[in-house]
Amino acid sequence: MGTAIAYAMDKFGFEVVGMDTNLAAANNMPEGNKNFFPVNNVEDIFKNIISNNPRPDVVISSLPYHQTKKVGKWCIDNEVRYCDLGGRVDVSKSINDYARERAKLPIFTDLGLAPGWVNILAEEGYRRIHHKVDSVEMMVGGLPAIPSNPPLNYTVTWSIDGLINEYRDDCLILENEEVKTVKGMDGLQDIEFKFLEGEPLEAFYTSGGASHTIEAMRSRGVKNCSYKTIRYKGHRDVVDFLIRRAKLSDDCLSQFFENGCIIHDPFMNGDVVLIKAVVKGGDVTWKKEIIVGYDNDFSAMQKATAFSISSVAKLMAEGYFDARREQFRGYWRTLPIVLDYSSVPYDQFDKNLKELGVTS
Repeated sequence: MGTAIAYAMDKFGFEVVGMDTNLAAANNMPEGNKNFFPVNNVEDIFKNIISNNPRPDVVISSLPYHQTKKVGKWCIDNEVRYCDLGGRVDVSKSINDYARERAKLPIFTDLGLAPGWVNILAEEGYRRIHHKVDSVEMMVGGLPAIPSNPPLNYTVTWSIDGLINEYRDDCLILENEEVKTVKGMDGLQDIEFKFLEGEPLEAFYTSGGASHTIEAMRSRGVKNCSYKTIRYKGHRDVVDFLIRRAKLSDDCLSQFFENGCIIHDPFMNGDVVLIKAVVKGGDVTWKKEIIVGYDNDFSAMQKATAFSISSVAKLMAEGYFDARREQFRGYWRTLPIVLDYSSVPYDQFDKNLKELGVTS
């Protein structure tokens, strides 16, 4: 993800400095850019940021969720704008709570694909319906373009740690105006997606993707809100068996996904990302379906995740959110230090995506 983020920010015209404790990853950055180098640990990242003159306009973390807290809090303490891919509810909450007490510049967690793009899309649907909203449904799936690696029919295109976390953890949903906790992989349903007519698809609850959208919608009087992951039909039952019946450890699950769900030929059988948001209010329904495909440079998952965070990071770096007031449904409000998805101007977000070659 860091490679694609670096590409996007470079394309937006920023000077990009990248660091990674993995030498191969640090060397896998845009050709010709000399501002990428390996570091020994997260503390070395801080030293390099603080020594940079001028200070960075924004720090973008694509680290795994278990490493983001340290970076986020350091940026808050040192008055640097910060955003991350997030995905872990307790980690993001810790960063956001800390920011509410101490931050001087905007902070934005959970800003990748899900959570991230799909939540921004749900907010656009909420804005489009001009009376009381009853329900908000968010769904995202990262899938092989052609079903492969049976019986899961899945390829790993992002963090395996994050994937297992999504399946295992409990999920928050809003049901009949009440926030409830449900098990990951519950709520199984068959779905259709207009771009893949004829392909059997399913969706089920996974953790993290809803982020703070659940509480935001509850506070506005929305009755129902949820996030689900999209897969080819049959995937959920196999994973449910491995986790709940076979009780495999995280290490065993990681090995299972790593060895059994590889991309055999990215140029012949790449991936797609499906994004779906449905917002209903009375007899009015707003629905948006987006498909992101792969190309010779990046996987669909890289583009959908990295380009999304970069599109908002561009606005952050330009100072768009600094002490900003905006009109919102008939009144003016000051954007909070801890930014939320309703803070994102959808038209500008979409314009930035188009500049990166992604059409929503």
